[in-house]
Amino acid sequence: MNDFVAKKLGEVLAFTNVGNDTLTRGRAALVVSLGEEKVADMEDKNRIHGEAVIKIATEHKMIDTTLAKAEKTEAKLKSMRDLYVGDQWDNATELLEWSGFFEGAAIVHWALVKGCAQTLNAEDLLLLSEEAINWHYESLEISEGELEQVGADKAQA
Repeated sequence: MNDFVAKKLGEVLAFTNVGNDTLTRGRAALVVSLGEEKVADMEDKNRIHGEAVIKIATEHKMIDTTLAKAEKTEAKLKSMRDLYVGDQWDNATELLEWSGFFEGAAIVHWALVKGCAQTLNAEDLLLLSEEAINWHYESLEISEGELEQVGADKAQA
């Protein structure tokens, strides 16, 4: 594993951290919209993915590089998110709209990790990246479906 791979791991680690921070801050609104079980599942997936990234970076003795990059990327993501969401933490529609940006960006960052894993023949990292990509696509689809319903409801009002 080289610095590029370690930094990409830091970026996806930042997505897991910001994902859970967003779920924590917007929990009440998201539970009303998505249900407790789905929000808890999202929290679990972020935690599991984050722990796996840390384990892999630690095993390859690149944890310092990964954590440093995660910190920088997390600050950027939170800044973008906070600018977008503003003071609308109780508004599920606003949070789900933000998730469109967030989930799409998570998918492409995990795709970079997947490419690294394929080249390195790192089966554990490949499986993790594939699982994360699929999960973020599912999350994007959930947000899309919820927002489509909001649009339909609001158009009738």
